[in-house]
Amino acid sequence: MKNQKNVCGWIFLDKPIGMSSNMVLQKVRKVFFNCKAGYVGTLDPLASGFLPIALGKATKTIKFLEKSYKEYVFTVKWGLQTSTGDLEGDVITNVNKFPNLDDIKNTLKKFCGETLQTPHKFSSKKINGIRAYKLARKNKKFKLKKNKIDVKNFLLVTKNSNDKTTFYIKCSSGTYIRSLAEDMAKIMRTYGTLIALRRIGFGEFNKKLISLDYLLSLVHSETQIKTIKPISSVFRGVNQIDLDRNEFDQILNGRSIKMKRLSDKKKINADNDFTFAKFQDKVVALGYRVKEDFHPKKIFEIL
Repeated sequence: MKNQKNVCGWIFLDKPIGMSSNMVLQKVRKVFFNCKAGYVGTLDPLASGFLPIALGKATKTIKFLEKSYKEYVFTVKWGLQTSTGDLEGDVITNVNKFPNLDDIKNTLKKFCGETLQTPHKFSSKKINGIRAYKLARKNKKFKLKKNKIDVKNFLLVTKNSNDKTTFYIKCSSGTYIRSLAEDMAKIMRTYGTLIALRRIGFGEFNKKLISLDYLLSLVHSETQIKTIKPISSVFRGVNQIDLDRNEFDQILNGRSIKMKRLSDKKKINADNDFTFAKFQDKVVALGYRVKEDFHPKKIFEIL
């Protein structure tokens, strides 16, 4: 790899604890000649795990992945309340009031499926263009609207001790784990603070991650290209069509086409209309299917 023009694809990074997502992003950019880059799914500095980073023209696909379901393993400390809902904030309350195992199991059930959740005041939600956490740090008063979230799976992994419990969750985009911990504790008439959070899954992405230290060690090495995943690998299980030359020309002109040839008919998901189009084994467009027509929404040069 000689320059940033050759950089295109995704990096599946294992974000370390103690760094913001943006700080990690800037370090990754330096490895790849300061190319255009962006991530999907912010992780707080105290969180670790799966941070997908798009490089080059692959950044055009980010918005198609923002609503992907995420998987986390997290630990809650009961009886503890902080200003931020995690260990970064000031301690407000610390009491020896811990829920029993049955209470925890029964409470889990209340959060499965679709529910409404109020984002944490120390979240990245915007209020009149300003991040909520910035307003919260200045002790400004504001209200956040409740969001609909969907929890596909919520399991108790282990009750580490009387005051700590570890969980696994698969949830929709926009789910705030800190808020979840506090809401669970409230139902059980105690307090709860998030003390550990690791993202272990993101949509249909391959779960094999690379560490930041390893990636940084590859600077000026030809091996670095092998860490980049092609755009098509990101959309595993997504509908796809192969184009001939005539169809490709129509797509470049923004026209819809009939989906005559499907690269693998068994992959077509009747419940998912999101589709990507390939020409000469390269992703050239992303869009949606309506009945038998493919409507491009994002058109690329041959990637």
